[in-house]
Amino acid sequence: MTRAVSFFLSYAHSVPLSDRRGTDDTDIWVRRCFDDLKREVTALTGAPSADTGFVDYQAGPGADWKAMLDEQLGRADVFVPLYSPGYFNKSWPQQERAAFLDRVERAFPGEPERGQEHIVPVLWIPLLGPGATPVPRDLARAVSLGTAIPEYAENGLRALLMLTSYATQYHRILVRLARRIVEVAEASVLPPGHSVSIGDIPRLEPAPGTTPFVVGVLGPAGPWKPFGKALDLPIAEYAANVAERLGLPAQIAERPADLKAMDTAPAVLLVDHRVSQGRLATLRGRIHPWVRPVVVGDRADRAGPVVHLLKELGATRVKSAHDVTQFAQMMPSVVSEARRQYLRQASVQALDGYPRPRLDGDGSAPPASERSSDG
Repeated sequence: MTRAVSFFLSYAHSVPLSDRRGTDDTDIWVRRCFDDLKREVTALTGAPSADTGFVDYQAGPGADWKAMLDEQLGRADVFVPLYSPGYFNKSWPQQERAAFLDRVERAFPGEPERGQEHIVPVLWIPLLGPGATPVPRDLARAVSLGTAIPEYAENGLRALLMLTSYATQYHRILVRLARRIVEVAEASVLPPGHSVSIGDIPRLEPAPGTTPFVVGVLGPAGPWKPFGKALDLPIAEYAANVAERLGLPAQIAERPADLKAMDTAPAVLLVDHRVSQGRLATLRGRIHPWVRPVVVGDRADRAGPVVHLLKELGATRVKSAHDVTQFAQMMPSVVSEARRQYLRQASVQALDGYPRPRLDGDGSAPPASERSSDG
């Protein structure tokens, strides 16, 4: 076979374990699995590797993720979701799955089983006990990938990949998965076609009492695009998308009156390096430990004065970004650090009898010492 088979790997993004850029990559196992699977599928088809698979981290810095996902979901032959508790508790992977389902339903009207065949699920992390996570209807198909390999059903594919003692079982599952992807693509050709845009699919409803993540903006009026064409989206929308990919419902606060939302929610504050001292003064009392300022400018040496003023207003850690690559790389860790600081503060308040806020859809705030690893 020489026709390329394109698969779309869908997974729940994990919160970085620290705010040190480039370290503690909790999704490293997803990356390794994707590379291994792409290699196996390419070997089976003999087609160019570049045409074989897609996963969202392949998008370049500053890319419009939603537009790229729409394009890739419209051309993939097979959708491969990595099932985990987080997959069903976070909106982003659920929106990817819903968009692909919409496409196959349009391609095969009245043939739901044929459309479902183009979804090849994998048990990445075993789901929790009854009632803890919605159980997908095709969970049995994900488990069947490991027939006669009990370690897969017990531990999930990620554990088999992580532990060298399971290397043989991991490779057997991977080969089965690659073959199933190719078999589906050969048996039922899915014509390219655009489905409903991922941005038009309703997000999961946050649990009652969930605290939104706030992206505060102190910049020029109107859509702020400090990096020009290098960043497809306004900078605030890009930051909000990062939070949502990490499972945190997000809201953008651009008007001065709206910045008060940072008093009761974790926040990233995007600050123009040209902002006046008077506008900065309006932040007095608003730079809480869970507010992470990022000074944005076109040159590294221009952020200094604003960074100094923010520290005078109480900021303990201030980041600066002068190009789109730097900004894109730092945002996941900055968002997760704001979240951790807010939960740490919430734990202190809980000792004094205050309710503990929820940040995502799992129904409770994890302890401040948590180290998330749910890919």
